[in-house]
Amino acid sequence: MNYKYKIAKRFLFSGGGSKFVSFITYISILGVTLGVAALIIVTAVLNGFELEIKSKVAGLVSHIQLNSFDPKGIAGYGKVISELKNKYNDITGISPYVQREALIKYKDNVEGIMLKGIDAKTDISTAKSRIVSGEFNLTPIDTTFSRILIGEKLAKKLNVEPGKKIFVFGLKGVPSPINPPKIKQFIVAGTYETGLKDYDDVVIYTDLATTQKLFEFGNNVTGIEMNMKSIDNLDAQAASMNEMLGYPYSAKSMFKIFRALFTWVELQKTPAPIVLSMIILVATFNIVGTLLMLVLEKTNSIGILKSLGAGNGDVMKIFIFDGLIIGSIGIILGNILGIGLCLLEQKFRFFSLPEFYYMKNVPILLQPEYVIVISLISFALCFLATTIPAYFASKISPIKSLKFS
Repeated sequence: MNYKYKIAKRFLFSGGGSKFVSFITYISILGVTLGVAALIIVTAVLNGFELEIKSKVAGLVSHIQLNSFDPKGIAGYGKVISELKNKYNDITGISPYVQREALIKYKDNVEGIMLKGIDAKTDISTAKSRIVSGEFNLTPIDTTFSRILIGEKLAKKLNVEPGKKIFVFGLKGVPSPINPPKIKQFIVAGTYETGLKDYDDVVIYTDLATTQKLFEFGNNVTGIEMNMKSIDNLDAQAASMNEMLGYPYSAKSMFKIFRALFTWVELQKTPAPIVLSMIILVATFNIVGTLLMLVLEKTNSIGILKSLGAGNGDVMKIFIFDGLIIGSIGIILGNILGIGLCLLEQKFRFFSLPEFYYMKNVPILLQPEYVIVISLISFALCFLATTIPAYFASKISPIKSLKFS
């Protein structure tokens, strides 16, 4: 084994030196440990937030929505769908819909909603896989009653359950005696819950034909929604659709529709790691202080080493090894602590979140590349922190050090 490394280990852990220096050494290791663990946990949580929100939004509103500036909606939507399928091979699902503002009434309870009519055969939303009670069945019962699917939270507000009869008032402009809303009776087929509170409270589903009739759309639809193989370039694909179809069509990706939500996620991801990296910087300054005290304590030993033929570079390497030992132990322990806590949270879900976070528990997404980058940057900072005290140690005169002792 390299003698410089053996001496470095003896300087730190021999137990024969100052107890205060040993205590500061352990504090330095703890600082690096906490800094690395904090960064691993924060990046895992923020990546988890991003993935969770993307998956929930994508499941609820589709990847790309095509609408029309024409108040009458999209006419001949079947032809538009065929053109899109022929042009974009990576479309995995495509479906027309009609969506308009309405009021829902059950007994004395009234709420404002967005009524969305869908084609159950081609629908690409995840509502059908998030049924809480009842069933996903939007087939009209007869000419009087149609079926409706509502959010679980809205159902609790209205105090309604599957099988009950409700009324929906279709709004077309400002209601007035000369413009009364159309009224339609529905039977609640079931309730769903996606976890996106703002939409579970507002969006309710029924069949396409019923909404076309209720809002007097004829055979037109308000939009076409699509899912793509990858969500990495949705904005570019939406721009390409706008260029191909032209006015009055308007395609928007889910990142544009929910710009505020995704901007919030990005804003969280940018400053948090920077702020928490200050912990590692403080830890590296602790390493500087620890090594400077170690240099003072081992001044006599440095003089003896130099009198035995050790050069300035050899002494410098000894103290660099000391700093790297502190940093390496801290990084290893930080990885164990950070990854361990993340895995425990993934399995046992210790921490719950308020409703406005769009999820019930803290999401965790551990990505090996982030852990590796954090560890490498921490190691580089620890190495830089060792160079100053190691340089001072290498410049100590053997004669003066022996006198100093």
